[in-house]
Amino acid sequence: MRSMGILCGSAALSLILVRAGAQDVSPTPALAVQGTAEAPPADAGLQTGPATVARHWSRYQYPETIPDGATYYIVVKGDTLWDISRRFLRNPYLWPQIWDRNRYITDAHWIYPGDPLIIPDIAVVTDRAGDGDETGLPDEGLPREAEPTGSTADALIPAIDDTALQCSHYVVDDREDESLHLAGAEDGATKNAFGDRDILYLNKGSNSGVKAGDVYSLHHVAYKVKHPDTNREIGTKIETTGWARVILVQENTATVRVEQACVDIHIGDYLKPFEKMPVPLIARHAPPDRLTPPTGRLGGAVIDLAEDAMIAGERQLVTINVGTAQGVAPGNMFTVYKIMYPSVPTPRNVIGELVVVAVRERTATARVLYSRDAIMAGDRIELR
Repeated sequence: MRSMGILCGSAALSLILVRAGAQDVSPTPALAVQGTAEAPPADAGLQTGPATVARHWSRYQYPETIPDGATYYIVVKGDTLWDISRRFLRNPYLWPQIWDRNRYITDAHWIYPGDPLIIPDIAVVTDRAGDGDETGLPDEGLPREAEPTGSTADALIPAIDDTALQCSHYVVDDREDESLHLAGAEDGATKNAFGDRDILYLNKGSNSGVKAGDVYSLHHVAYKVKHPDTNREIGTKIETTGWARVILVQENTATVRVEQACVDIHIGDYLKPFEKMPVPLIARHAPPDRLTPPTGRLGGAVIDLAEDAMIAGERQLVTINVGTAQGVAPGNMFTVYKIMYPSVPTPRNVIGELVVVAVRERTATARVLYSRDAIMAGDRIELR
């Protein structure tokens, strides 16, 4: 297990992201829009169905018609889910709600000119995020940029700290491209673990497209993740160890400075272009308890815990075995429960609640919002 070193410096992260944007590093999971459409006209905006969607090229099987009364928007070149949410929902952090409403989009990194987007109203957003006037969450406050207007949106709070989200682990089906990695350090052999402001060397340089100012996230392959009940292999767990900025480039090598260490960084950790993950917002609500009835909605299981832990509690991260393939989106909440006597018809034992903060095709990373008992791999989950 790697020792933890998370430094929750929101101001430092914001500075990194601003600079990253200046270097063409995508600051949100939905920034890139492919295609050759012209810039949006000044009067482009929301429309109301029914309508027929003009035929166009897209990677997705987009809907060909818009239902009667539905509010929709047609994507143009330069659009992002982040910016569309900022424009029409008055809050960029609500982008997962637009994504969730348009299930034909399988990868939130890419939307295409001509694609139709059904825009949910704020009441729909709040209903999907949770119900009730009470909260099982501490009042952490909203980032200044994320402060919404309107009485309904005022109940929304961030599901996780932005630095903790950037540092979160994830599970991939196959190994990622690990060809760009840390090859050495300015301190040489005097250190074997590295952190903030350390100077490290890469195994590639300008010949491989590395440029001064580029920001890369750092990662480490942890282990194979298997379903705790069936022992079936689900994927490979990847730890995020931090991120670093390129400060000097040569032909076959480059020098980076660690901007943020999440855990100890080691020689051999591999690099990917830095990608900002927006924090989903959720509504204040009462947590589930033993009297909360089953919803009959999507079910699954906790399959892995952060930091190789055996048990998890409030604020810790876990991995669940459902993802975009099952319609899961950031901001979705799950009840966690145990079946105490599997062979006897007894009630479920509700022990906590999770909120999804990042999602992949078959898995998702979730934060424990509430727990009244230890959460373990194998515990059942149900979409609220």
